[in-house]
Amino acid sequence: MKNYKLYIIMFIVYLLVISSFANGLITTDLNNMDESFNQIDLEFSFNLPTIKTSDETGNAIQSITIQDLPKIHNTGEPILPVKPIKILLPYGRTLGDISIEIMKDPIIYEEINPELGTCLVPISQTLNEKNMMEIQKTNDEEDIVRFVTIQKSKGFSILFLNIHPIKYDEQLKQLTYYPQIKVNIGTINGEYSKVIRSNPSDVDSIVSMVENPSCIDTYPIVNTELVSAGFSYIIITNEELANSGLEDNFQTLINSKIDKGYTASIFTVEDIISNPAYSINGTWGDNNPSNPFFQNSITKNYFIFDDSAARIRNFIRFAYTELGTEYVLLGGDGDVGVESQNIIPARGLFANESGLPLIYQEKMPEEEEDDLPSDVYYACLDGSFNADMDIHFGESPDRNDVEEQDEADLMAEVYVGRACVDSIEEVANFVSKTLYYENSHHPYISKILFVGEYLGFPGISAYGGNYKDVIKPLIPEMYNLVCLYDRDLPYEWNKYDMIELINNATPHIINHDGHSYYGYNLKMHNSDVDYLTNTNPFFLYSHGCMAGGFDNPSGYDCIAERLTVETPFGAFAAIMNSRYGLGSENNLDSPSLDLDESFFKALYQENIREIGRANHYSKEDNIWQINENGIRWVFYETNLFGDPEISIKSPNQEPVELSLTITKPADNGAVYFRGSSLFSLPFINYPIVLGKITVEASVESDPIGNVYSVEFLINNQSQHVDTKKPFSWNIDTPVKGFYTLSVIANGYYGESVREDMTVYLWIR
Repeated sequence: MKNYKLYIIMFIVYLLVISSFANGLITTDLNNMDESFNQIDLEFSFNLPTIKTSDETGNAIQSITIQDLPKIHNTGEPILPVKPIKILLPYGRTLGDISIEIMKDPIIYEEINPELGTCLVPISQTLNEKNMMEIQKTNDEEDIVRFVTIQKSKGFSILFLNIHPIKYDEQLKQLTYYPQIKVNIGTINGEYSKVIRSNPSDVDSIVSMVENPSCIDTYPIVNTELVSAGFSYIIITNEELANSGLEDNFQTLINSKIDKGYTASIFTVEDIISNPAYSINGTWGDNNPSNPFFQNSITKNYFIFDDSAARIRNFIRFAYTELGTEYVLLGGDGDVGVESQNIIPARGLFANESGLPLIYQEKMPEEEEDDLPSDVYYACLDGSFNADMDIHFGESPDRNDVEEQDEADLMAEVYVGRACVDSIEEVANFVSKTLYYENSHHPYISKILFVGEYLGFPGISAYGGNYKDVIKPLIPEMYNLVCLYDRDLPYEWNKYDMIELINNATPHIINHDGHSYYGYNLKMHNSDVDYLTNTNPFFLYSHGCMAGGFDNPSGYDCIAERLTVETPFGAFAAIMNSRYGLGSENNLDSPSLDLDESFFKALYQENIREIGRANHYSKEDNIWQINENGIRWVFYETNLFGDPEISIKSPNQEPVELSLTITKPADNGAVYFRGSSLFSLPFINYPIVLGKITVEASVESDPIGNVYSVEFLINNQSQHVDTKKPFSWNIDTPVKGFYTLSVIANGYYGESVREDMTVYLWIR
């Protein structure tokens, strides 16, 4: 009885001291940072290399591999294995010195003649002559550990390094293999990030990618008020398209997101452009040092940092930081030639290609360069993308006037897709197809089509089917994988074959490698798309050149627009290139294939099913080779034409039914003290939690075994994701006040169920 009275007294005192519904979190003491993080030491061991000799050209050439390591592939240089690593730099510090220690004696292989990187080739509609440039073997004398870049991801500083366990000496014909290497990374004082959100899911994403996850302890839990009225999903469009009177409109799409448990809203370009907070000197502008994404002051060419594209990006910075936004749909075309159709302008990001065999005016240029229309600008929010303030955005370190600085932010804060609409009818087409797929459990989900054309390049790269075969192992056996390859047919398939297949045997996903142009893809021209009548929309991933050039440089809409928004049939989404797709000569190692492979790796190995996330993963998975010829080019140009939040489905004849119950705390007025339930109060219908507690959820699926993940949220901000039973989350962060506790269970096929409860938390 004494204990019961004590608990009653504690509860009464507790109610008396409540003075507000504060949502703030306690900030970590930065003055007590562990100095051990000032030096980061990592050891790496490597398996023996496998050396295979081929003699197809009468000259013995060796292929060198080490287990699953990727390979560096630069034109004219030895193709050798590399170990890419990501290092989390301590909070408030940056890179100092890097040194290595050879922990075991190296092994030397004599008389080695390694295969060399070949030329890149464009996957355009018109075939070009082979580039006959002479390839010189190079003597690679660079360090065993090479610096790639330092990038910010959601406020965390990530150092990218490449470790080269094999070095080649051309003069001696020697290959030196290092079995064990220790890398010593020194750090020095740097800038403190101002953009870290109090979002545990951000922390989880960083911890999962770096070699030194313990360094996360140097980062603070930011004293940020959790936003209960935020928007995790937003659409940016103009006033006309936002106010469509048709049944399928952007508000219909927003309502579907809300039904799934997201907070979502529409914002108009007109409101964004007219708001001074998003101007160059505004709160979120590139020239405001108080902007948490600020990196460099703007001292010239102010107008290019204050145009519509810049202001829209500045608004996205606000939405990410203040509203908790994760997904952004750019609801507008980017036709630079027609003002009324330039609703969400494209930002051109600069990249160049050495040795790309293109022919202009009877002269083969040594280099192709372009400002590539890229929505990477709207997804990656750090800096201005133009540190030297010239006319080119996103220049690599060797191309801009700021020493050793990559102008581009390469890691996404938000996940972006584009609906290239410029009429309410196109909005209706886009929304109806998106929602049809979202709600579909049709058997066509089981079918994937790989399409390969005759490319005409030398050797193994002659056929697109050879490139597609590299992706085959990534496709789960549950799918029905069908191949349509020129390589394997007695005749080349044509557009009528493709139209017939799409209309009468619609695939769920089409993965294509073939020649394309702005209005040409899958051997169809824009006008041929009008013959599509498929009611089941598909997803298209294509290597083809220019088919995603939504800025309309040739004066007409690209075929990506035609397929996704200009017809009620065709595709619900597509990933396509805004300029040249890049293959390779006599080799399957090519930039476009690298991103293609990483995209399907995201879907089926990493279980990243949302196409916006998977698209950005495919880019970030290749940052380790961003300075290789062609990678930056395809990194910029592969844009998503579709809803970034929609998830690729797995085949399943019947929908999975999920059941979810929050079992702890109980929603019955229970009072918890240090995780234990004491008693229930009959006059309230929410739990009161005093001290740390483990939130528990019971989740089941019918049929069983189809629970993919369980997500725990506070005030609609993700805090923790659990993928194994028992599904739980330990709340031990200091908080005080009323909160909305939410749990979302996700199935493997896109299903989800949600439960919310109000809870009072007082955790010191």
